[in-house]
Amino acid sequence: MPTLLIAAPVPTAGFWDDAHLTGGVYYSQRYRDKRDMTIGSPNYGEYVEDLHHATFNANLDFSSGYIDDIIGLDLAAFAAENLATGNAAHPNEISLSSANQRWGEHWSGDKGGVNLYKAALKLKYDDYWMRAGYIQPSGQTLLAVHWGFVPGAYQGVEMGGSWDYGDNGTLSASYFWSDQYKAPWYTEMYEFRAADNSTKIDYVQAAGIKYDFKNNLILEASMAQAADFMDQYMTKLSYSFPVAGNNLRVSYQFYGAKDKVGNGTVAAYGSINDEYDGLAWLQGITLGYTVDTLDFRLEAQTVKAEGNQGFFLQRITPAYASSNGRLDIWWNAASDFDANGETSAFAGVAYDLKNYDLPGWVIGAGYVYGWNAKPCTTCTVDGELADQNQRIDESAWTFNIAHIVQTGRLKGTLFNLHYINYDNHGSNPNYSGGYNNMFQDEIDIKFNVIAPFTIF
Repeated sequence: MPTLLIAAPVPTAGFWDDAHLTGGVYYSQRYRDKRDMTIGSPNYGEYVEDLHHATFNANLDFSSGYIDDIIGLDLAAFAAENLATGNAAHPNEISLSSANQRWGEHWSGDKGGVNLYKAALKLKYDDYWMRAGYIQPSGQTLLAVHWGFVPGAYQGVEMGGSWDYGDNGTLSASYFWSDQYKAPWYTEMYEFRAADNSTKIDYVQAAGIKYDFKNNLILEASMAQAADFMDQYMTKLSYSFPVAGNNLRVSYQFYGAKDKVGNGTVAAYGSINDEYDGLAWLQGITLGYTVDTLDFRLEAQTVKAEGNQGFFLQRITPAYASSNGRLDIWWNAASDFDANGETSAFAGVAYDLKNYDLPGWVIGAGYVYGWNAKPCTTCTVDGELADQNQRIDESAWTFNIAHIVQTGRLKGTLFNLHYINYDNHGSNPNYSGGYNNMFQDEIDIKFNVIAPFTIF
């Protein structure tokens, strides 16, 4: 008697039942001018156009549930269109570069189009998870991505886990590996390269851990590697405790980097792969305190970055847009304040206006001052070692006003205006004199609109 074989149904319901499709509509307008200090320039001492543009973005982000509570899929893409563009700096990093990938960049323009930035297979089992494809780091490691309104992507794999020990805390750990990357303004993946912009780096990798003691104390650590080129390290301690009825938020952060090539050779910046002389580092302390509708920040950092590069860089491959790295200290004040020998301090306050019948409105201001910035110690300027007697201070003040719509069809939409007035206290032209990440005075006005939506 024939036997009827009926295949068991694949449990796909979770894939769709737990899926989400979200997105956003975005607008960015920016006017950034820099002071021209180039000797002999007809505009010497004057502000000139550096980055002017108005750009539209929109994205869709699909995140599935899990088939059999094990396997799922994430997909995301965005569209960009230039509404207005200036004649100076390109790419503007919100639309798409006219070059499809970093190593074809010719700094000549931007374009509209569509870009895939996420295409990942995801797995989970018990306390473990994994993602592979076009991905963004989501674990505990030092690797990160560039952002416009959407993130860049690595071609790679990430895996990790989380273990809850009840009152004793929670341990999280992850590992990340990648062989290619793209910033969100490039449409094609590209290889990693060393400081000379030509030597291929086969892969980057990182591992990290985080322990939450569940008593407001969190410890984090990570190590990253660019194959045969660079090692990086990070440790962070975060804690909060009550002071005068409110929690004082405190963190100490250490970021280190050491290249694996060279022996301190004197050469033009970017011509060799010997970036640092020994271990370079950036250390910082942050304090945060909220009283009713006022949120205060007081932060400081100091840098040691001797060698050819002359500044500390959080990304593990140094070229523009070639990868990115984690650095949890950021002041949105134009400069990175990261030159060798430089110490800088920031004070800021944000004021929520809800008590004035203005729900969703927040204004803020900040000021940062950096001092004792030194030039690179082994790079040349016009064939000679950079003048080691130089010291430069820099400062900036910022103002921000933001509004999140509270009701109606536009509920959740953010309008944000940010103003930066940056002052380089020296007279070197942009990125010169051995200061390879320091530019001249800058005025920067950024207006952004972010309108998120959910389809299902």
